[in-house]
Amino acid sequence: MKSPIFVRPLSDAEQKAVEAGLRSSHAFVLRRCQILLASGRGARVPVIAHALNCDEQTVRNAIHAFNSKGLEALKEGTSRPHHTQNAFSAEQVEELIAILHRKPRTLDKPTSL
Repeated sequence: MKSPIFVRPLSDAEQKAVEAGLRSSHAFVLRRCQILLASGRGARVPVIAHALNCDEQTVRNAIHAFNSKGLEALKEGTSRPHHTQNAFSAEQVEELIAILHRKPRTLDKPTSL
């Protein structure tokens, strides 16, 4: 069984920043700060998740992010993927464009509807 994860000890400046985040109007910052403070008090992931009515993985993500990035973890990142995979190659795109510009009747369709 894996050992429980906790937030690393906070420096005084980090402690003040996290406590200030409890007054944030931004829900993401508020939730992260609540998670970090609860973990700093020694609460385990399932207890924190239940108390904040969120998923356990959300709590783990917040703790891991803070342990690796520090206060940068309080800034919400993008949910978009870092890169996407093209569905079609360049040649296939050219073929699709050529088909799109053809008249329906050339494709044995009686109408353009």
